[in-house]
Parts: sequence; C-alpha cells; structure tokens
Amino acid sequence: MHKIDHQVGRLVEITVASPVDAAEVQEFVREFMAVVARIPGKYVGIVDLLGAYVFPPAIAEGLIQLLSSSSPRVERTALLIGDSEILALQAERALRAANSEDHRRVFRRPEELEAWLGEALTIPELARLKLVLAARQAQ
Repeated sequence: MHKIDHQVGRLVEITVASPVDAAEVQEFVREFMAVVARIPGKYVGIVDLLGAYVFPPAIAEGLIQLLSSSSPRVERTALLIGDSEILALQAERALRAANSEDHRRVFRRPEELEAWLGEALTIPELARLKLVLAARQAQ
C-alpha cells in the first residue's frame, strides 16, 4: 500500500506499508514523478514507513534507483521507520547506495524528524508537517 500527497509548498508526503510488490512500485514511481513534476525547483519529502516491515530485494533495489534518479531535486527527505531492524538496515543501505545521506535521513522519533526537516520548511509547510505527524501518532 502506498499514498502520495502534496498539500502545500514543496512538501511531498509519502506513506508506504507492507506488503509491496513490483507492480505497486511501478505505480508508485509514476505517481511520485507526476507529483514532483508539479513542484518547481527542489522538494522536501516525508516518507512514513511505520507500516512497512521489510522489502523484498527487488523492491529495495527499485527504491535505490528511485532515490538515485530523484536526488538532484531533493532538498531534504526524512524517512520515519518503526521497530523493524531489517527495514532500518534496508533504508540506511538505500541512502548510502544512492549517495544521498547528506540530504536524506532515517528517523525513529517523529520529534527528531520534525526538527531536522523543519529547518528546511516554510511556516505553512512546517504547519502541514506537524499535522501529518500528529495524525500519524493518533493512529
């Protein structure tokens, strides 16, 4: 399952939950590219992976390719993960492989994500991020 949303400014909101198959990855890439194409310049992303546990190897490789191809457009992207150690390793490996550790980071604590991502956001974008994180914590 995935969801991509763009409500304000440069902030792109993404949710991905397990299981994810190859067909869904292709659909995700198309939707993601369409959303990002509507944003002039660089974008800031929040990726909610709290409902994801592990990605099959082919899906993880697809993630690396997507991260690599979108890198020039990224100002910052924060990945919020849960307790899955395997997913944490996969996410960190994907960021290293895509040479994007400078502008993409993995977080387990929403408040740390908010602080880091908030440095790059406008006031309306930060307000939206706070709403997104609050809604996620309420679930």
